[in-house]
Amino acid sequence: MFGGYVIVAEDLHMHFRRGLLRKQVHALNGLSLEIADGDFFALVGQNGAGKSTAMYCFLGLLKPTSGKVQVMGKTPGLGSPHYEGVAYLPEEPHYHLYLTVEEATRYYSSLYGKRVPDKTINDILERLGLAQFKSLRLAKCSKGMKQKVGIAQCLIHETRLLFLDEPTRGLDPLAVREFRETLREIHQRGATIVMNTHVLSEIEMLANRVAIIADGKVVAQDELRNLLTLDRELYNVTFEADGVIPDYLTSVERVGNVVKGSIPKDRLYDFMDFTRISALPVHECSLKKISLEDSFFKIIKGEGSHV
Repeated sequence: MFGGYVIVAEDLHMHFRRGLLRKQVHALNGLSLEIADGDFFALVGQNGAGKSTAMYCFLGLLKPTSGKVQVMGKTPGLGSPHYEGVAYLPEEPHYHLYLTVEEATRYYSSLYGKRVPDKTINDILERLGLAQFKSLRLAKCSKGMKQKVGIAQCLIHETRLLFLDEPTRGLDPLAVREFRETLREIHQRGATIVMNTHVLSEIEMLANRVAIIADGKVVAQDELRNLLTLDRELYNVTFEADGVIPDYLTSVERVGNVVKGSIPKDRLYDFMDFTRISALPVHECSLKKISLEDSFFKIIKGEGSHV
């Protein structure tokens, strides 16, 4: 490890030239971050923020224009034996589609230069719900099944470091849930996971650390629990009402006679008096929880900082 960290990036810059006019694009602009051994680390940002470019630099697929990156204490390089314990699952894996699920699992696992026993292959396919489809060609598999073929390699070879690029995009809810449980298992077995995703709810359920990227640099990096705080100025309330509701109630949602909304702290006693005098049932009254989505937009707008 490099100072106790699996990945250390220091002031990474990545410039491209695109189009007929060869216009220069600055994909990374001084990106710096540290990922510790055992982290489930999420890279969050809008389209074009630089998340995938940063991941390609960590993988050695791109060489940064300037700056320094270390992965497990070494500079990334294609074909290096240093990457035997590293796995990468892209958003759209490009497999040999003429292979069956079993053939693909066996073939890709053999690229590590180690023979994998038949029992291990069969056990992994069974655990991932692929055993009944092992004779199905990849060309006829759903995206979720193809993602499982990729994740099978991580389970077979005890991956130490796993990179995931938008892993749940396009998956149905059941496939997302199964995939999430598999990732939890891999993480619990000691792997460090770096995930690039737009699905903030997935991050809340899986990650322990988050880096928010904007304009090619990290604008916030913190423990997830520090980004999921309580807003001491607002209360969430749920109550029943058929008629007029107070005008200080905001973010109002109504389903039948059930009302949900938020009230400022200094109007809490007014709200309690209103419901008591009107004899209205109150189902919830609690400090508003700040979601990762709330923190993300607040930080992107420059209203907060976690570094």
